[in-house]
Amino acid sequence: MAITLEQYHALRTEAGETLLARLAAEPPSEELPLLERYRREYPADLVAAALEMTRLRRKAAAKFRHAETMWFTRDRLEMASSEAVAAHVARRFAGLPLVLDLCCGIGGDLLALTAVAHRMVAVDSDPLALAMARANVEASPHSLSPSTSPGNLRLPRGEGVVEFIQADVVQFIPDGLALTHFGRLLPAGGIFVDPSRREARSAARRPDAYAPPLSWCLELTRCCPHVAVKVSPALDFEGFDAEVEVVSLHGECKEAVLWLGDFRTAGRRATLLPVGVDLTDDGPTSEALGEIGAYIYEPDSAIIRAGLLRRLVVELNLRRIDPDIAYLTGDASVASPFVTGYLVREIIPWSLKRLNAALASQKIGDVTIKKRGFPLTPEALRLKLKRFGDNQATLICTRAMGKPIVIIADRM
Repeated sequence: MAITLEQYHALRTEAGETLLARLAAEPPSEELPLLERYRREYPADLVAAALEMTRLRRKAAAKFRHAETMWFTRDRLEMASSEAVAAHVARRFAGLPLVLDLCCGIGGDLLALTAVAHRMVAVDSDPLALAMARANVEASPHSLSPSTSPGNLRLPRGEGVVEFIQADVVQFIPDGLALTHFGRLLPAGGIFVDPSRREARSAARRPDAYAPPLSWCLELTRCCPHVAVKVSPALDFEGFDAEVEVVSLHGECKEAVLWLGDFRTAGRRATLLPVGVDLTDDGPTSEALGEIGAYIYEPDSAIIRAGLLRRLVVELNLRRIDPDIAYLTGDASVASPFVTGYLVREIIPWSLKRLNAALASQKIGDVTIKKRGFPLTPEALRLKLKRFGDNQATLICTRAMGKPIVIIADRM
């Protein structure tokens, strides 16, 4: 269900907070018995909203350390950056006299920005999202306090305030800034904007799938020298006059940021969290291709999406196994956060009969299947494999020089 503004306000009452606390103490279980039991004490609409908020808080624990006290809607939680990613992005804003968070949503990035900002303005057209953003900032560990202006919060260092404004960001920039106390600071400040995306995954690749449009976001450098635009890592990055940073967390691609104006320090950047290492396009590249050596390497997803495979080939002294496949190989062991390495046992030209024979000879029955450019899905291949023992191995199903192969390997 979608929580309404009226339900949110009801949950903020003493009765609502008590209900949420009681539901949080319940073990995750079938919700129908809970719904029926709590309806005897509370209005049905309030119980339904509280159950939804409890579900969202439990889900949000993967992104936020203090999710149990935060406020979410389902769609805004899906769009929210995790704390580690938001903190990384916020570091570039440190020291700026003013930071605008446009399309702030429920405040996922705002929480990180308030930790480094001198002064903040958070803008969103959705009154529910804005109310939740303010509540989330209030409940944050930064311990923000009320300011002298109604509706604002004082930042933790006492240097300024965070102001919450309900407005259409397209209309707010630049005319709405004249109505704020801090508009004069924007020429030396920064803007972070998180435009919404259409629901379809395929739409995330298109610049026209964002609201406000990416074309409008790119023009923000006319009024501010430091602009960052959060986008999907699936976006087609070609043609953008920006530094494109792709961020992964524990190997999973999480988001991309277009750094504009004075923020730009490279053309492409891949950042790996939580280790905090990055690779940019500043350096030599190589188209080196060759036979599979003793080791095969899987690059981090951020490296692949940022288009830095050729840069990584030089950085780690490796070569590619196919011009269209994102696996690298080498004759020596390489220890790097940019890749996951595997020791090659055997390379098999694709044949189910040959593969099962190889598994039998090595008494392999427990396999992890990885796939790039292979005709079968891991699920379909697994159904065709036989178990020949308890030994473990990784099957890397891919192409080398255009031909399908299966590599039996051990993760290093």
